[in-house]
Amino acid sequence: MNPLLLTDHAVLQRDARLPFRGTSRPGAIIEIHFRGQKARSCADQHGAWSLDLGPFPAGGPDSFTLTTPDGVQEFKDILVGDVWVCSGQSNMEMHLQKAENGTADAAQAADPGLRFLTIPHRVELTPVTDIGGATWVESSPQTAAPFSALAYYCARALRKAHPEIPLGLISASVGATPGEAWIPRSVLDSDPIFAPYLKRWKQSLSDHPDSQGLYAQAFSQWDREADLAEREGRPIPGAFPKLIGPGHPWTPAGLFNAMIAPLTSTPIRGIWWYQGAASPERAFQYRRLFRLLIRAWREAWGLGNIPFLYAQEANFGPRRSEPGEHSWAELREAQSMGLAEPRTAMAVAIDLGDEKNIHPVRKAPLGERLALTVRAVALGEKSPYSGPVYRDHTVEGSRIRIRFDHTHGGLATADGRAPVGFALSGGATDFSKGNRGFVWANAEIQGDEIVVEAPQIPHPVAVRYAWAQNPDCNLINRSGLWATPFRTDDWPGVTVNNF
Repeated sequence: MNPLLLTDHAVLQRDARLPFRGTSRPGAIIEIHFRGQKARSCADQHGAWSLDLGPFPAGGPDSFTLTTPDGVQEFKDILVGDVWVCSGQSNMEMHLQKAENGTADAAQAADPGLRFLTIPHRVELTPVTDIGGATWVESSPQTAAPFSALAYYCARALRKAHPEIPLGLISASVGATPGEAWIPRSVLDSDPIFAPYLKRWKQSLSDHPDSQGLYAQAFSQWDREADLAEREGRPIPGAFPKLIGPGHPWTPAGLFNAMIAPLTSTPIRGIWWYQGAASPERAFQYRRLFRLLIRAWREAWGLGNIPFLYAQEANFGPRRSEPGEHSWAELREAQSMGLAEPRTAMAVAIDLGDEKNIHPVRKAPLGERLALTVRAVALGEKSPYSGPVYRDHTVEGSRIRIRFDHTHGGLATADGRAPVGFALSGGATDFSKGNRGFVWANAEIQGDEIVVEAPQIPHPVAVRYAWAQNPDCNLINRSGLWATPFRTDDWPGVTVNNF
């Protein structure tokens, strides 16, 4: 652990060997004391020193003492528990006080077993080791109100289920940022899929500042063309033409270097993540980027396959009357593909969004769903944590029978209606015009399975569920958890050519 992460009120990761690293004068004697353990070291010729303590069980508070030639420094009110890094874009960053019922919940947020550390916004071209003066604080009405709503609600649910485990939440989020800003530069440089992004970044640096507003004009034109293409089911023309000047949060690896790299020196229990919507027009690329990010972060911490638990994008935007194509549907699919990585889980939010607000305020139920994934994946509890997930299907004449994992006692609907949101196709005919031939289907629950059919499609070959930006859907399991949107086809989507 870098001593810069150790302040009063800090949380140290339980059941882990804790490394402490720092610098002093060459030959200086360094001592640390915590919970009856102590370690001593001599700084090398460059002044670097390294000491380890632990592991320790959950509990506290205790004091931590660091002795150097400059004197004795005591860190007070230190807990041992589970430390979680909470990262992503604006829907992770959204403050508790801005969430539904958030002001009232903040007023009840006093909890000495819950601590917050907020990393300030920052962009760097190379990895740094400091956290910009951030300090740990105890959860209170004053400190919880400006903290991440999603992270707070997840922690509140966990504290209720396991009050014996203190929690330390590290918030490191920046709104409206793409995944490329959160991934190590070495990963971006080594994979040709990111070459167009890096090329656009270099070009925008040379064009900065854009005194003639050429980038703004280019975006307006792209936005009109992208919207029309999406409505017609055609590929979106190119990627978002954004001006990325010096120090811009879209800088490749810039946020990883400044806000994540300094955290990788300390053991953590895992990561909570909510990101993706900054660049839905590159959803096809996100399939690869997201999985590479999960692997890269785990490698950076060097703790093996630590839990990586995340929220899927919520429903948003106008609801369309007919089945069609949309980049947000493809983005959710790309997020689902992250589940192929070990020790991952996803909290579905397809029912929690807002047609006119890309920042849905209903963060409490999503936080509670995320807490279920923590309890299952990180704590090993045998309890439901996912809604129905498509497993396979068979064609039975004019019908398709769909089977699911995570049914937990059977399928149901959230509103008592028959299942809605299913669409069938008899086969694609002209991808250039977006003609996939989908029509709305009738669906019937049969135990743990769904049977779908449509009179217009006598020979169905593909089925989709909740495949839209803001779908009308209602499938849940008996635990009340919502089904993950899916499709059975792999036909080219509207983002397939964008990198």
